[in-house]
Amino acid sequence: MGRKLGQHFLIDPYLAKRIVDFAQVERERVLEIGPGKGMLTRILSSKAEIVYAVEIDKKLADALRQKAMPNVLIINQDFLKTALSDFPDCIIVGNIPYCITTQILEKLVKERKFFKKAVFTLQKEYAERLLAIPGSPFYGSITLYMNYYFVIKKGFSIPARAFFPSPRVSSMVISLHNKELPFLIQEENFFKFINGLFRYRRKFLKNALRFYLNFTPGGLDNILGNKRPGELNFEDFKYLYDLIYNKETKNILPK
Repeated sequence: MGRKLGQHFLIDPYLAKRIVDFAQVERERVLEIGPGKGMLTRILSSKAEIVYAVEIDKKLADALRQKAMPNVLIINQDFLKTALSDFPDCIIVGNIPYCITTQILEKLVKERKFFKKAVFTLQKEYAERLLAIPGSPFYGSITLYMNYYFVIKKGFSIPARAFFPSPRVSSMVISLHNKELPFLIQEENFFKFINGLFRYRRKFLKNALRFYLNFTPGGLDNILGNKRPGELNFEDFKYLYDLIYNKETKNILPK
């Protein structure tokens, strides 16, 4: 089952407690993604007002119902099909399947107003991409996308041996906290623009723009033009987007 659904079960109780401590659950409502065999669930139940444990696997869900956890509600369904509006103001916690990490994060962006914060165990390399800074090898469009919506905090690393079956990679615990958006912009086009430039992340920006848009905009100074996309911060990308999309290209961004 674990391999079929891309799930690896946490078997280290000490690390499970560290995850719950990092989540800072104090008599609050918790929504747990993929409780599996209940290692995190039991510890969460001792801290939370109520735990909504969303488990896609029927056998695991049935087994969890047999455990004496009166403030835990087992919900046998796919988290990706679960409306977070049905569980408002929860803390979301989970050791999430690596194969659907991006889908889960995209869901959280769309439904971010319905939860307080999220604490996840992710593949370490993926977590490092979310935590990256401009100029680092892990920095990319996913970094900018997620940090536009959330404050992302690093927790701690978890070795592969803490799971069964053991994944081939290490993991990391992080938290996502809703925040006020840094600026208002047409989000779909803005991140499409960023994605397009990151296709040419090794080129100088003036050349990346020429490859992506077939022209180099007027007003691009030499300092910025001689940087690479992977060296730009949010303010740089917004400046470029305003310069190009709003003033010159209008609706001709490439598809």
